[in-house]
Amino acid sequence: MTRRAYLLSLAGLALVTAAGSNLDVMEVDAAQYAAMSRDMLAQDDWRKLYHSGLDYLDKPPLLFWLSALSFKVFGVANWSYKLPSILFAFLGVFATERFTRLHHDAATARRASLMLGASTAFLLMTNDVRCDAMLMGAVITAVWAGTAFVEQRRWWQLLLCAAAIAAGMLAKGPMGVMAPALAVGGHIAMSMKWTALRDWRWLLVPVLVAMALWPMLAGLYEQHGAHGIRFYFWEQSFGRITGENRWKDDSSPLFFTHELLWQMLPWTLFVLAGLWSSLRALIRREALPEYASLGGAVLIFSALSLSRFKLPHYLYVGLPLFAVLGARAWPLAQQRAMRAAHVLVIALLAAIGLVLIGWCFPHAWWPLVAAGLLSIGALTYRAWKIHGLDAFFHATLASWLVLGLAVNGVLYPRVLRYQANAEAGRWAAAHGVTRDRFVGIAVGGNALNFYTGYPVRWVPDVDEALPLLRPGAAFYMDEERRTEFLTRAPKPTQELRFDDFQVQLLSLDFIVPGSRPSTLRARYLLLY
Repeated sequence: MTRRAYLLSLAGLALVTAAGSNLDVMEVDAAQYAAMSRDMLAQDDWRKLYHSGLDYLDKPPLLFWLSALSFKVFGVANWSYKLPSILFAFLGVFATERFTRLHHDAATARRASLMLGASTAFLLMTNDVRCDAMLMGAVITAVWAGTAFVEQRRWWQLLLCAAAIAAGMLAKGPMGVMAPALAVGGHIAMSMKWTALRDWRWLLVPVLVAMALWPMLAGLYEQHGAHGIRFYFWEQSFGRITGENRWKDDSSPLFFTHELLWQMLPWTLFVLAGLWSSLRALIRREALPEYASLGGAVLIFSALSLSRFKLPHYLYVGLPLFAVLGARAWPLAQQRAMRAAHVLVIALLAAIGLVLIGWCFPHAWWPLVAAGLLSIGALTYRAWKIHGLDAFFHATLASWLVLGLAVNGVLYPRVLRYQANAEAGRWAAAHGVTRDRFVGIAVGGNALNFYTGYPVRWVPDVDEALPLLRPGAAFYMDEERRTEFLTRAPKPTQELRFDDFQVQLLSLDFIVPGSRPSTLRARYLLLY
């Protein structure tokens, strides 16, 4: 792969990401974090975290700090909230290339970084922005710098490793140090480079990390006391294994197995092949160029699987290492069966994309998308026939870029119309409905708060809402409260209806047009 082709590919990834950067933030988490970042800027209190005016103790502050700073510089907008996380995501792409190049050839390094950037998970983490893109970018940077220090012992590598660990811990707690420790420690142990641990400069890492964490820890202690410190270092992460954390579910230890399969699309077959070949080489005691990717991927995956509460985006932290394994297996594309299976995966993804855009959420641009996919399909077929590894890779990448543009530019704008909280909040802000006149009755949400520009006043029932009725008031409610409200209050001067669905949790019934109405909840905005 030439440097020019690589840079053009990165530009394509940037274009896809930019196409989705101004999409609405999604309920629940992304909208909550966006609203909290905006409130942090408004209150000008950067050491304490609040959610709708109440003390908040869950996620560390890096996302809120950087998004609030982005709001201050660029103004409050969808894209300015997402910008810091997008930059961290592309830092992850860069660090993946640097880490892989340290141990492999340039072509493998470039493929690894592009496999990460052109994956389903990368598309989602730069759209539904939470803390995980920052964690992913910080962790792979720490792994790159840490393994580089093991091999070369340069000061800048140690300092970068410490800075990346601190960023990871400020983004999502102890996983920011545990994940790179598992990867770098696995590399040291399996390559038998124990002498690297004798370097006294390793002792500076915890000192530098502690200095970086100090503002956060001071704010936690001031706001929550000693419990805030214990929650951060223990309950938030390790408490999910011991059961001390309140978040629990009944997910299987195999939960992340199927998550990995779709998150690494369209490269899944090569990731699995790379994982299998590396494990087989390890069992046979054959030397590998490095052990951080295999050790880190397996150990991080295993640690996450032990948690008693699992969500798909938790796996993002280990995906750069799986991408390295996939890039190492790419020469298997020379095998006819592997090429055929990979082309089938691409064809299925293209078919699903066309069905979604042409039938489920129809858009006038779907013929253009179809033409683009057919052209890419012809290119892929030609690349397959000529047996060129680079040509086949770029054909796959081009297919994904077309699909990514279709998803971010055509599909998601249609789907996100069903976020009633965002639609109602945006309408209220555009029509000058002020904080003292907006009331949510039994329903509301983070997107409502973010798009109105303030935490919306919430009351539990109609009885508490009726005394707030006056000219200029606006009431947001569901179908049940609307029926009760209209029997006890005057007729509103204007009534708006919004269809609502939690788009973060897409279901088949919602996707299929015929069954979609049964999945929608009605939300109403009554104006007086």
